[in-house]
Amino acid sequence: MQERTEAPSRFGNVWDESIAAEAAVLEEHRQERRYRRMLALTDGVLGRLEQRNMKGQRELDDVMRRDIERMLDRLTPDARHRFPAGATLVQEALDGIFDVQETILLVLQRMLHWDRLLAASPWDREDESLVRRSA
Repeated sequence: MQERTEAPSRFGNVWDESIAAEAAVLEEHRQERRYRRMLALTDGVLGRLEQRNMKGQRELDDVMRRDIERMLDRLTPDARHRFPAGATLVQEALDGIFDVQETILLVLQRMLHWDRLLAASPWDREDESLVRRSA
């Protein structure tokens, strides 16, 4: 007796595609949360660096170096590599954090499609009634 194999039903295909789409959305949200946590982490270090800078502290102290190392350990390699190796000055660390945040924000921008939102911004378009035309 031969075993009969049936082609997948249309319902079965739709169900499989639905499960795959849901898994993709969940993964996307997980990645977005990860990048938001990295951004929050860098914001915390940035705030502490700015306080030191405002107090006139030029050199990084041991506490700040450890905080920076912990932060770097939790970043993606792309973001981590933007921080200057061997930074010893508060200003170097501030500049490095801004470079790291730029990398994180670019990824978040793509994830959240900010480029489409910004392109559609009403503030980018010139209001014809406000533009003076010369004769």
